[in-house]
Amino acid sequence: MQPAEKPLEIPGLPTEAVVWEDEIWVLARHDAGARLGLTLHHREPESMGQLDDEHASQMGRIGNRLIRIIENLPGAGRVDLGRIPGERVQLTFEVADVAEEKLHEIAVKLSNWGGDARA
Repeated sequence: MQPAEKPLEIPGLPTEAVVWEDEIWVLARHDAGARLGLTLHHREPESMGQLDDEHASQMGRIGNRLIRIIENLPGAGRVDLGRIPGERVQLTFEVADVAEEKLHEIAVKLSNWGGDARA
């Protein structure tokens, strides 16, 4: 897959926080204290109920793959999934006992299904 052609359009999200992206979704780090925190952002300002069926399906597939990738890392516990309400879809993933150094591995494994690893 070609690198995402769409510029990063998510207000307040620094480019260096991006772990993985494709044309529709951006996965970025967020501060979760001692836990590893990631947020999957929809590029367009649409709320959860406004997503078309294809984007909703993609969100589910990406989220499920991400959870499987993280939970299969050595020492990782269960991933907690959350949602940030607002103008755009944002799913959060938080897990204890996974070092930030694992972000590259997570991004590369996720990119095996598409998109581009940025970490």
